[in-house]
Amino acid sequence: MPDAQSASVITPNLLAIMVFAGSGLATFVASVMGDEQNQRLKNGTFGALAGTSIGGLAGLMKGQQDLLVVGFLGSVLGAFLGWLIYLLLSILANKIPTVRGVLEFQVAGLKGVRERLNLDDQQKLLTALGAWRENFSRMIFDEKNQLRKIAPCANSNEHAAVIIETWLISVVDFFALVFETLAKKPQYRSRVTIIVYGTQASSVIGKHWISYAGPLTPHKKAQEFDSSSIGYQVLLGQVSSPYFTTSDAANRAGQTRSDHSYRPFITFRLNSSAILALDWPETLDEKDPYVTVARNFFNSDITPVIGEVLDQWAGPLQSVVSLQPLP
Repeated sequence: MPDAQSASVITPNLLAIMVFAGSGLATFVASVMGDEQNQRLKNGTFGALAGTSIGGLAGLMKGQQDLLVVGFLGSVLGAFLGWLIYLLLSILANKIPTVRGVLEFQVAGLKGVRERLNLDDQQKLLTALGAWRENFSRMIFDEKNQLRKIAPCANSNEHAAVIIETWLISVVDFFALVFETLAKKPQYRSRVTIIVYGTQASSVIGKHWISYAGPLTPHKKAQEFDSSSIGYQVLLGQVSSPYFTTSDAANRAGQTRSDHSYRPFITFRLNSSAILALDWPETLDEKDPYVTVARNFFNSDITPVIGEVLDQWAGPLQSVVSLQPLP
């Protein structure tokens, strides 16, 4: 009968190859799996020790001491290949988007890839929003110029009111499409209103004029605003326009309401008689991307045009809400 050594399927040469390949692969995998360079170095060192240990253990079991050297060389080659792969990925990532995704996965794992995808989606949305904003701004500028060609009269007032309402509905609904539907952020659904200030029995009063809430709770048309309201402070220039207000700040510094129904909102001064307020139902920070986009768009493209249209109004604007002009 053949002895145990001759009956063994694994020959000394095959064992050496297995030890070399196993230690090299273990070190290679360990060296490339890590978030940062220091972590990969630690993992590579661990892999090298593991590979060398494989060779040492196999050498003791088979009586082949040279397997320790084979395991060590395999670990060194694995570490070198790991470094070389990262170097190549870093070079190619600047030229090939697919390689950039592989490198993102290698460095940050699935979490990093998901965050990258979210950033890409956000960038696409912002790009689309920028293109729409340019076209919309051009449209309202042209419509404003057409209105200014009409002599101020009752008919021109009616046209102006309809056009302003159309602009506001278009903007709010478009923002809802971009952020709520496409970006899956329902908390970004907004309401918008224009509040006209005048006097009634010698008291300063502000009333809703044109407003739009979409599927949200409509503005309370009966709600009146006095001289302590945030809107009136913005109208007088006591606070800057646009003015961002959280619900807590409004409850502290604004007009007192029995139901504490303030939402976070931005107030824009339109002219000496009216302001525009944009609000939303969730508590959003002033630095939130939506707040930034909305504030910049309304401040640069919407409210200046509306203000120019209102300045051409035939008669006191306060008449649209049954108030007397401000002194």
